[in-house]
Amino acid sequence: MHHIFFVDQVKRSKKTVVYFCLLLVAAAFFVSSINLYQNSVRNLQISENVFSTLAVTELYGEVDQYGQLVERNSEEHIGYKAVGVKGYDFSDIIDSEAVESWDLRTQYGAYIEGHPAVYYGPTTHSYDKWYMRSNNIIRFKIRAETPISLKYSSFDLYHRKSRPLQLDVIDNAAGCFHYPGILYYEGFGLDQETWTSYSGEIKRFNRTDDTDKLILYPDVEYIAILDRHGYWMWTEEAGVLAYDDSDIEHIVSREFTFSKPVQDYGEMRLAYDGSREDVAYEKEFLYFPIQRWEDVQNDPELKAYFEDLWQDIRVQQHTHNVVATNDFTSIPAYHIGGAGLTEGRLIAPEEYASGAKVCLISEDVAQNQRWKIGDKLDMRLFESDYIPSNIPFFKDQPVYDGEKTPFIHEGEYEIVGIYSIYPTRGNIELAPNTLDLLDYNIYIPANSVSKPRDLKDVLVHGSTFSVKLKNGTVDQFLEDMAAKGLTTQEPGRYNPKFTFYDQGYSAVQSSLLSMNSTAKLLLLLSSVLLLIVCTLVAYFFWQNQRQTVGIFRMLGGTKRQALSAVLLCIMLLTVTGSIAGGLLGCGMTGVVGNGIMRKNIEEIEMDMSQENDLSALTEQESDIQVKADPLVTLEACGAVLICPAFLLGFAALDINKEPRELLPKGKV
Repeated sequence: MHHIFFVDQVKRSKKTVVYFCLLLVAAAFFVSSINLYQNSVRNLQISENVFSTLAVTELYGEVDQYGQLVERNSEEHIGYKAVGVKGYDFSDIIDSEAVESWDLRTQYGAYIEGHPAVYYGPTTHSYDKWYMRSNNIIRFKIRAETPISLKYSSFDLYHRKSRPLQLDVIDNAAGCFHYPGILYYEGFGLDQETWTSYSGEIKRFNRTDDTDKLILYPDVEYIAILDRHGYWMWTEEAGVLAYDDSDIEHIVSREFTFSKPVQDYGEMRLAYDGSREDVAYEKEFLYFPIQRWEDVQNDPELKAYFEDLWQDIRVQQHTHNVVATNDFTSIPAYHIGGAGLTEGRLIAPEEYASGAKVCLISEDVAQNQRWKIGDKLDMRLFESDYIPSNIPFFKDQPVYDGEKTPFIHEGEYEIVGIYSIYPTRGNIELAPNTLDLLDYNIYIPANSVSKPRDLKDVLVHGSTFSVKLKNGTVDQFLEDMAAKGLTTQEPGRYNPKFTFYDQGYSAVQSSLLSMNSTAKLLLLLSSVLLLIVCTLVAYFFWQNQRQTVGIFRMLGGTKRQALSAVLLCIMLLTVTGSIAGGLLGCGMTGVVGNGIMRKNIEEIEMDMSQENDLSALTEQESDIQVKADPLVTLEACGAVLICPAFLLGFAALDINKEPRELLPKGKV
């Protein structure tokens, strides 16, 4: 009953409204400022996690066409070039305190049985028509009553002279193509000097002394190596393609030339940038690309050659590009916005560490092979040294040779993500392939390969080696490199040059740090205001209650009853004010904070649009926001409870006084 007496007195006092308003304002200001501070810290951490800085590392030197160091202006010298280097010791680069992580990607070929490596036609831009990605060997007979003569002509892309040939294709090495009854012969693809060098084989083939043509006879079986050709379309039979007959007049789809297989070269060497070039092969092929089947069967050496080649081409036609990596996001093209995940997820850090058998593919590969998330690919890997390039008409493959590139790993890999490739902007002075992200690459964790390559055997190139720096440490990294003498050009050694791609952390950081500083100042001011308000409210509230306490005690009430009643009143006032202030503070946090953030984001986008990729900012915008945290808000509201604590302190000075001493002077 005595509590009601005090509560009624508080309700009648006009000063109660003033106390309530003061507590509401102080609570709202404190809740808003502490939420702004917590959000600024959170958003800084999000920026640290979302944005990254990549150092693309290229090795320059005075080199020959194979990337080997030579004397400047020597006969072999081709200039000061960015090259791919085997065995380069990059430990001084990754030892820098500024380095967060590094990735040296390894190239492999992957034989995936039942999935021929074809690609969509570059001239049709149609996902219904596909080209071969490799040579093929066919066994065939001509359908004719008289011999057919094929005059020598080198392949001419701009002046074509196709000739229809009626053929019965008995078998083909790839095993995945159904050939029609007519193909269009387009020449041999051999220069005059090479053609002349085969005069003896041509005479034996013709069974005449003619050397300027080939003579094909009815009822004679032949074996021939063909160049890649198309268009092909998928059939209802899994892993099998047939020629497209929808546009029979477009004969280029069935044109072919007799060719030399990539396996038929001698010792293959890499060009200076790590790509394959014809001039980099050390010897020409040994055998003419078309032979009589009976001659092959009667010549053990020739028979062994075609049997080996038949098996190699079967694997080659089902060979896909595979890249083993420790961080897909460190690939330069992906880092600067050249690709984005469209389905599924990226490979997780723990999967890289454990060597989980998972992989990423492009939308083109998914469309090409009819693969989807969750499919498992049985891949047999062999090592490759060359860096595939984005050639407009042909998607190059690693070269398989059963004797020289045996399989070193087999595993079943689950597709967990599909990425799409976008146009990119980057440093155009970078070496070829550095900013390529091929649509026909399959990416797997490096640790998933049971027999990983020794790092000294891996080609270090701008497209294979990249370093992630701690955000904001580019200058520190450059200072470290200069201190080690790496950036100083010296003859007789490769010199690393670095191109930095900051996704925008530096631009975002300045705004977020500014907001963090503002939030700290507001938090300090609101804390001081809360302390002052709680002190003043507690003091004046107690002063206002002293008379009531004195009267209550004169009427027989105890000190304990009086003190508990006053505390109940101040608690009701404090809790009500803190709840109202908390609600108001939450609203202020969203309105004021997000207004500031939107303005900052607009300024950041303007600053970044010309020099940085906005993909990381777009990814971050969905996470960067200012909102009140319920737990933080509750804790902030709880801070207002210092007001009753202060009141206890003021009450302790008076509660033991005689009741008459608590009454105002002149009213005793």
